[in-house]
Amino acid sequence: MPKDTLTPQTRHHFTRFDQVDQLVGASEADAELAFMHRLMALCSLPRTDPGDQKEYVRRNGPYKLGMTAGIDNKLPYGNLPRLLMAYVCTEAVQTQSRVLILGKSVAEFMRKLGIYSTSGEKYGRLREQIKRLFNVHLQWIYEDENGEASVNALIVRRAELWWNPKQPDDRTLWDNKIELSEDFFSEIISHPVPLDMTVLKALKRATLGLDLYMWLTYRTFSLVGPKRLAWPMLYRQFGADPAKAGDKRTVDNFRTDCLRELKKIKTAWPGLEYRIERGYRHEKNGSLVLLPSKPSIPPLKLVT
Repeated sequence: MPKDTLTPQTRHHFTRFDQVDQLVGASEADAELAFMHRLMALCSLPRTDPGDQKEYVRRNGPYKLGMTAGIDNKLPYGNLPRLLMAYVCTEAVQTQSRVLILGKSVAEFMRKLGIYSTSGEKYGRLREQIKRLFNVHLQWIYEDENGEASVNALIVRRAELWWNPKQPDDRTLWDNKIELSEDFFSEIISHPVPLDMTVLKALKRATLGLDLYMWLTYRTFSLVGPKRLAWPMLYRQFGADPAKAGDKRTVDNFRTDCLRELKKIKTAWPGLEYRIERGYRHEKNGSLVLLPSKPSIPPLKLVT
């Protein structure tokens, strides 16, 4: 039965085999060009619920991402903000406009994100993450021995969302739309990271998988030789608590999770090449070695 004909009841029983089918399907389907903000590919959003925490910082080498929750809001987290960011960035690049039309109904918008369940619970989570993400304040910082450069920006300058929370299929009389801030829009247009939306949708239930895929598409794009990355360093970039990067058991558990997600990504992106190395005398956890890979998005796709 095709995935787009499943009912909400049958979709509820999503299994590991269904995910494998989606990953294989993504590898066989024509690439669907999408884009991501460069810093969001380098520095991930919160993966788990940060609770009442109002500020979040994530570092990747010289790059640093800071987030501050908006008034009466909390920080975004999980897979939904990542899918939202991919949609927003893709629409901005393709339309070259700061004003984005999201759709007449919430069900229509959810389908654009690859979400086919329109249960009240699913819509409630999406609505909450939309509020959190669209009201967050961002700070991007680049630091090296010569100094630093920084940008402070909102993602969304103005939002008009008239969806009926109780009737996801109801179409509104007015357009549901957002206007991106000028700084955020300029950064997307200047440095978009190309992705395959079919792969994102296949990985949508795995937040770590989404982060790794977005980062790998950026990191391997111009790779000309092996790049060796220690697991503690990767944990500081993607792990739940960067302060625990020196704890061997924590990093080992993270390594296990990464290897599971890398296998999924490899299924959806067969051209990805990497190897795992054991630790040396001064290392506890070994390393991940990235190798030159066939791009997730074919070069001709980028030209067109």
